[in-house]
Amino acid sequence: MKKMLAILLSVFLICSFAAGLAESIVIDELSVVFVPSASVDEMLSASEPLKGMLIEELAKSGYEVKSVTIGAGTDYAVVGEGMISGTIDVGFLPAATYTLYADDGVDVILCSTRAGHNVVSDDFRDWNIVVENDASIIASGYRSLIYVNALTEKGADLLAKAESNTLTWEDMDSAKWALGNVGSGASYVYPSIWLNNSFGEGIGQAKKTVENLSNATFGGGYPDNLETVVLEQADIYCGFADTRTNDYAQPAFEAAYPELAAEGKTVFDCLKVIGVSDMIMNDTISVGNADYMTAEFKAALQEAFINIIQTDVGKATVAPYSHTGYVPVADSDFDGTRAAMTIFD
Repeated sequence: MKKMLAILLSVFLICSFAAGLAESIVIDELSVVFVPSASVDEMLSASEPLKGMLIEELAKSGYEVKSVTIGAGTDYAVVGEGMISGTIDVGFLPAATYTLYADDGVDVILCSTRAGHNVVSDDFRDWNIVVENDASIIASGYRSLIYVNALTEKGADLLAKAESNTLTWEDMDSAKWALGNVGSGASYVYPSIWLNNSFGEGIGQAKKTVENLSNATFGGGYPDNLETVVLEQADIYCGFADTRTNDYAQPAFEAAYPELAAEGKTVFDCLKVIGVSDMIMNDTISVGNADYMTAEFKAALQEAFINIIQTDVGKATVAPYSHTGYVPVADSDFDGTRAAMTIFD
């Protein structure tokens, strides 16, 4: 009898232990925040289904997430600081922003892929054609392009000088620039590298970055900066290749130039490229330092986002970012981005 009781007790303990292993790990709330590199309203609307999809996918890995909140930061730094403080769990960060906060507890788990372009060139002239995203080209990086409004006197002058290879720093400094925040690769960091490579650090010359420009405003997202230049309120903006193909570009042109639009002209007739940056690493999905952000949970998040974006509904949730897929990456993959950031040292 005692032997039977011992056996039954052992079986009970084993079953209890197995049941304990099978229990889901409960996370009350998972916060996901985008940086404002596209239209905030568009991002929040498109990403709404992501809440339920994340809950469903994470459940497959044994995590019961009771609630997912999705938001957008007012600027890149707000998202980075929120991840350090623990108020944001998952951030969609550009590579440059990630490197700014990596030493303070932010960890990268995925890098996005995008549909690329048929244009593979350092020559700005090759970008002054109608360029469309090509789904057959999977790109792990992208360029920053320096755009002018060629329909204005200033923009036409800058384009003509670029084409004749006579652009000077004085030309750049006299123009009005609409730029993003310090964490933006395409509208802050890499335009600075382009400026310095083109006009700075020669014999007897100092470093030249966007921080040295006399007429620059900072903090705008790509849609706002594009519209500012189309409306002739600024001369130059910088953005990923190719902002002219995004949903907001042609409507902005048509509103500013209805007569030209009626003649069949497009935003490509308005916005011309005068400079092309080095290659930029694609956006990341990075995570903060909450207690439950274990190696196992990070792996579950990786699997969840990879599975989600393989569906049409999932792709639509990040369409404003033009992401087409996600691949695992390591911190060391961003050493080149860190090197680029030394332009500001």
